[in-house]
Amino acid sequence: MKTKIENLKGLRLLNPGPLVLITSKYQGKSNIVTAAWTSPVSHSPPLISISLSTKKLSHILIGNSKEFTVNIPSIELIDKVLLCGSESGRNVDKFKAYKLKEVKGKKVVSPSIKECFAFLECKVIDSFLCGDHYLFIGEIVHCEIEKDYYNDCIDVEKVKFINHLGGPCFTYPEKIVEKKRE
Repeated sequence: MKTKIENLKGLRLLNPGPLVLITSKYQGKSNIVTAAWTSPVSHSPPLISISLSTKKLSHILIGNSKEFTVNIPSIELIDKVLLCGSESGRNVDKFKAYKLKEVKGKKVVSPSIKECFAFLECKVIDSFLCGDHYLFIGEIVHCEIEKDYYNDCIDVEKVKFINHLGGPCFTYPEKIVEKKRE
């Protein structure tokens, strides 16, 4: 038997997706924002989308710079990930306050975060105002992952990325199930 839930809570049914730290930089101002709403959009070219609240400083920085970096943290960083999502970059330098090392971008001005096990540098190709969020579509122009954590896919037995289930609930994958088509 199924039960009705609030429409807003229906968004939680589409999670878990990896909880990420989006970094941006414009006119010398760097920022970090926590985001759970990210998605692949296209294979060719490789495009992803990120959705950020109109209340966030990052949507302004990304809107002006037309670049962002998606940093993928492991479960060991969950406290810092939550802090980055609870404070405004207007009031605090999150890199300094939460002791995260800012690494200069390779192909974009936006930095990456050293403590994260992977990152994707993106250039914005389009953006849309969608209700109370901006949807940014970015083309991946450079990405890196810790060598020991990748063999054609993320090795979840070695690194636990954070999945957000909505509200205060989080999980992480522990096992890969491989099934080939018959």
